[in-house]
Amino acid sequence: MTDTADDRVQILGSRRGFDGFFRIDVHRLRYRKFDGSWSAVVVREIFERGAAVAVLPYDPLRDEVVMIRQFLPGFLFSGRDAFPLHIVAGMMEDGETPEEVARREAMEEAGLSLADCPLEKTVSYLPSPGGSSEVIHLFIACVDASKAGGHHGVAEEHEDIQVEVLSMANALDLLDRGALEDGPAVVALLWLARHRERLKRAWLAA
Repeated sequence: MTDTADDRVQILGSRRGFDGFFRIDVHRLRYRKFDGSWSAVVVREIFERGAAVAVLPYDPLRDEVVMIRQFLPGFLFSGRDAFPLHIVAGMMEDGETPEEVARREAMEEAGLSLADCPLEKTVSYLPSPGGSSEVIHLFIACVDASKAGGHHGVAEEHEDIQVEVLSMANALDLLDRGALEDGPAVVALLWLARHRERLKRAWLAA
């Protein structure tokens, strides 16, 4: 039995179920129910993707956001458009901070340097906690959207990415119509819609 950070859960055994581009671990566990008794033994496969960072570049002067479009297999195999509009994102490597990843991925995927740009941390969240341990750290970055455009990506990672600049009004209209289904994009735009007047005042006054 393995101790956990939560004494309401006991891990009775774990093994590696798959180890490829991604990793799946299989756990036997039980948890303390709300009536105080222990549950039966439960077997759960957990998709171990690691921590990720997503960033939505926002131009407070032009009231525009920078988004990207590329092939995403999850969209394909869910029966959706395989080349969806979404936001810059990438996985954290050992020793990196979320801010460092946001800056790296913005350059790799959108050709945007965030070296001198304010970064606003919004939330960290688990997109699918019933089966994955992945945590996404989400940022809004202050940028000059007039400099955004073109095609980017890391060739060794088979990336072919198109940058698209949208007015905030257009982006929110797409969101309201259900035309945006990328989780980080949805969360980022909802957060920005609530806080953008504050960010405009702060960033334009800087």
